[in-house]
Amino acid sequence: MKESVPTLRLHPVAFPPALLLGLVVIRLVYLTFYAPGERLGVQSMELRLEAQRGRILDRHGAVLAMDAPRYQVVLEYPPIAYGGDPVRRARWLQQVDEILNPLLGLSAQEAAQSWPDSWWQFPVARGIPEDLARVVSQRIEETGLRGVRVMPYWKRVYPEGLLLGPVVGFVFFGKDDPGVEGRRGAVGVEKSYDEFLRGKPVILRVPVDAEGRPLPVEEEALAQPEPGGEVVLTIDRTIQAIVAEELARGLQESGAQRGDAVVLRPRTGEILAMVSLPAFDPNSPETLDQGARNPVVQDLYEPGSVFKILTMAAALEAGVIRPEDRYLDQGCVEFGGAPICNWDQVGRGWLDMTELLIYSRNVGAAHLARLLGPERFYAVLHAFGIGEPTDVDLPYEAVMRVRAYGDPDWREADLGRQSFGQAVSVTPLQMAVAVSAVANDGLIMRPFVVQEIQTPEGVQRTELRIRRRAISAQTAWMLREMLAAVIEREAVKARVPGYRMAGKTGTAQIPTPLGYDPRDTIASFVGFGPVEDPQVLILVKLDRPRRSPWGSEEAAPVFARIAARILPLLGIPPAASGP
Repeated sequence: MKESVPTLRLHPVAFPPALLLGLVVIRLVYLTFYAPGERLGVQSMELRLEAQRGRILDRHGAVLAMDAPRYQVVLEYPPIAYGGDPVRRARWLQQVDEILNPLLGLSAQEAAQSWPDSWWQFPVARGIPEDLARVVSQRIEETGLRGVRVMPYWKRVYPEGLLLGPVVGFVFFGKDDPGVEGRRGAVGVEKSYDEFLRGKPVILRVPVDAEGRPLPVEEEALAQPEPGGEVVLTIDRTIQAIVAEELARGLQESGAQRGDAVVLRPRTGEILAMVSLPAFDPNSPETLDQGARNPVVQDLYEPGSVFKILTMAAALEAGVIRPEDRYLDQGCVEFGGAPICNWDQVGRGWLDMTELLIYSRNVGAAHLARLLGPERFYAVLHAFGIGEPTDVDLPYEAVMRVRAYGDPDWREADLGRQSFGQAVSVTPLQMAVAVSAVANDGLIMRPFVVQEIQTPEGVQRTELRIRRRAISAQTAWMLREMLAAVIEREAVKARVPGYRMAGKTGTAQIPTPLGYDPRDTIASFVGFGPVEDPQVLILVKLDRPRRSPWGSEEAAPVFARIAARILPLLGIPPAASGP
């Protein structure tokens, strides 16, 4: 009579009905309650039944992350079963190979060389399709092979792969703060909302026989793990795909090394798309290294001339200038003992404030900073959230302290340089959120990527939250018209047929330990529209473009193509007679 393989009623041939209930034994967590030398006295051990992790969906219900059932072959033959005899162990492993190798093409003998002594179960094959798993289970049953089991497990699957890797993130097997093992979110939404997604596993205390093997347990006695909740994002999968496509085209045409883009609704803070290229594929976490990041949230850069939007806002808000006021634009000026020059080192003579933005004059921005003085300048930067996190619901947001008036390391020259986006660092998201105040009548909304969480207890929706008022509505209206003139009169490659848009170019030098790189730049464009009622804001950033260093040449066309495709999708009709 063949000796049956003891199971938790997860019979190899019948296949586990418990899989449908989420009762998946992922790993033996604890060996025994006794010291290794006292294993013959073992009475019970603990098994973990992993909960099914909740799905992540886009705003329209498209699945972005889900748990799918997969099968694995595990060895369950602890040293006590063969008395620690290496000859018996080798004979058993040879028998395993004779049965499994023709079916799975694997060598249990080679795999078992890395089998930790403390593990009662050791996986030798994973990701086995169901039809093959049935054949393997039947073969194990027919031969009476001991210590081998086909087991189900949950595999995290990301149907969109690279498209949403940095936003959604991925999971890994590790310990939480109390030291309990299981699947944990590593980055992205998986990390931020891990508490809701992971559900509640069950730890079983299972009796064992004299040889330390688990005895059968009635299914009726098993508690059921609670599946995790579903997380619905503000991300629109279609808009995300459009942004990724146009950003990839921008990289190819410009020769840039990498690119980032974010699309948000300035009146709510909802993030509709967040793309970084190259991206990582969360379906292959074993290949991930330091590249498993979300640069829109985690990477700092000096923004360059898009920062002039904030400097102009500060000057208008303080009342030190009006849009029609003029200044003498010179090629270079001295500020705090350091030279400040226009990008072309050419002076354009007398310009008004709108022309300062249109022609992106560094000398003009420094002129505004001088009129403001450091206290008012830094007060407005603080109001825009520069130097602090946006409080977005994604992990590891980077922030760099702004070197400001009163700090021991501050110099007057810093004020001049910061006025046009040097000597200050932001993330793409922080820059986009700051400019969103201009589109939202001066109010900054908290940005967020999760729309709601659905659990058995109910639906938890994210509430809109005003972080603060950065500038008055009147200042925002004036500045919107000035930024519309930037596109209408100079940054023509940012024009969107049928829509009146507002925006600003940026061409930032890249700091190095030896000073600013003389060749490479970061080309960017941030804009929003329609000007009369801004519904969407788009920021595009290209690192180290080769064809042209200028934001007006490389980033502006990407902005325009994205806007032209997504505005109709958002139900925003073109004007009767657009530009």
